[in-house]
Amino acid sequence: MNKNIKTTKKSLKEKICIFLVLLVSMSGIYFIATGLAEKRDQEIEFINQDYVIIRGIVTKKSTYKGNSIRVKYNVDGKYFEDSDGFNINDKVKEGDSIFIKYSKSKPELMITEFNDEFSN
Repeated sequence: MNKNIKTTKKSLKEKICIFLVLLVSMSGIYFIATGLAEKRDQEIEFINQDYVIIRGIVTKKSTYKGNSIRVKYNVDGKYFEDSDGFNINDKVKEGDSIFIKYSKSKPELMITEFNDEFSN
């Protein structure tokens, strides 16, 4: 038997430490994700209170780590660009003209026709 091979056993204290680090990390990721989702829901609710529907141009389509499109639109001579999600079944590509709904008081907030909350 080779005496140079060392086996390392983790003590109970080390295992508990690793578990706690993983638990804290996963909890942090969960709270960040739910916070961002809640913020977006509040923005959509704000948009739906007082909005204008216009057309915007899709400037970028991304399917990496989720489906999103960036849309550029003009409000009173000022251009805005923001992103929103879309479903994989939605037929959209860069350069397409699509309907967007933006907030009258905060025109930088918008949702696209592909958002489930668009018709509400």
